[in-house]
Amino acid sequence: MDDRQRSSSYDGLFDSLSLQSTEVTLFEELVANTSDGLLTIDEQSTIVFANPAIETILGYDPSELIGQSKLMLIPERLREAHERGLEAYIQTGEKHIDWNGIELPALHKEGHEVPVQISLQEHSYDGQRLFTGIFRDLTEQKTRQRRFEAVFNNTYQFTGLVDCDGTVLEANEAALSFADLERTDVVGKPLWETYWFQLNDGAARTARTAVEDAKDGKFFREELRLQGSNRTAIIDFSVRPITDSDGETQLLVPEGREITELKLRRQHFELLHRLLRHNLRNDLNVINGSAELLAKELTDDELEAYATGIAETSSRLIRLNETAKELATITLNNDYSRTDIVVQDVLEETVAQLQTQYPESSIVIDIPTDIVVPADARLQTAFRELLENAIVHVDTPEPSVEVSLVHSDADDTIGIAIIDSCPAIPETEQAGMFNEDPITPLKHGSGMGLWLARLIIEDYGGYLDYERCDDDRGNCIIVYLPTIANF
Repeated sequence: MDDRQRSSSYDGLFDSLSLQSTEVTLFEELVANTSDGLLTIDEQSTIVFANPAIETILGYDPSELIGQSKLMLIPERLREAHERGLEAYIQTGEKHIDWNGIELPALHKEGHEVPVQISLQEHSYDGQRLFTGIFRDLTEQKTRQRRFEAVFNNTYQFTGLVDCDGTVLEANEAALSFADLERTDVVGKPLWETYWFQLNDGAARTARTAVEDAKDGKFFREELRLQGSNRTAIIDFSVRPITDSDGETQLLVPEGREITELKLRRQHFELLHRLLRHNLRNDLNVINGSAELLAKELTDDELEAYATGIAETSSRLIRLNETAKELATITLNNDYSRTDIVVQDVLEETVAQLQTQYPESSIVIDIPTDIVVPADARLQTAFRELLENAIVHVDTPEPSVEVSLVHSDADDTIGIAIIDSCPAIPETEQAGMFNEDPITPLKHGSGMGLWLARLIIEDYGGYLDYERCDDDRGNCIIVYLPTIANF
């Protein structure tokens, strides 16, 4: 087909669509500039027209396609089916597939397949039957879909997709396998009628309330127990609304994170907390008081020394118990409200208390006054534990500690170095505290105060680091904290 014939076919295509002559120029402009590909074939599957967008989608310049068979754009394994389908339609006029939005692979000029969506229309020109397909490249859409499915189905969390009326649209593999369900068992049902929520009426009511709240644009979250195939599980259950640009809720995303083991550990921890707070403390106070009284009454020097030793040991255990109790309290309490705290103010107040308790100590602070962090009253507890640790473990009668600002590689993070003159911290004490070494019965720390400080600092989003001073004169524990600019 020469240029004159192509031009005639091109003009004929527009005429066949019954456009007025004044509209042809506009239509040609639209066809030439649309991102969708347009391809027209005749009854013999010969391509008579292709617009410029076809090159973007399939790599062919339109001039390379005109006069060629459409089969050059179809993967070889599908060519016979395409030929039979068109031939059957021409003979019978019956469509065996929906022509509106067919998803098929097309063959790119470079040899790879491109997923496309094709909508077909039949029309005629000068007595000739023509078929025009509108091609839309689905590559990006399919890539996003694969990524979504990879995330959706490869997570331990239970995740689903629900319509605003509560009808389940999708459920991921984690949720289905927990109850040994198939997708067809849940899709199309109201969320509260699915198997997971049939353990009791409360679970079903919670699911229904969650849908109602999320439909109104609210985020719902609550703990509840769900039913599985061979066990039940406590779930951190939530339903999140997905809104459009106008803020209107379009879909709901229910999620569930199993916290059965976490809940059980918390209950065990609460029991230990009660034992520390009452039973152990009371018994230690009895032992300590009795030992001190006995030491005063004994006249035998050796027996008095034994009684004094018991009193001193029980006093240490009482202090250790108080630290452990505080550690448990901080772990169990989630009600801390953070404010903007000036680090220098906290340090100065902490140092004043420690120097009253340890008057022979020297603690020098060299921190700018404008360092502000988002924290709460626990920050003083963390600094007290670290500073007191630096005082009590020194070999000299007059311990000295320096507190200074150090460089941090992370933006909006400060490093506060606490430098002492103590012997090096043993590797067993560093395990799990300043590194990721596993804690074992033979390799573990005994410094409860350090663990308390670490727990507090990590709750703020910071961490502790340790290094031995260059001149081996002491230890340097660095407290890294996010500054207020990071929040």
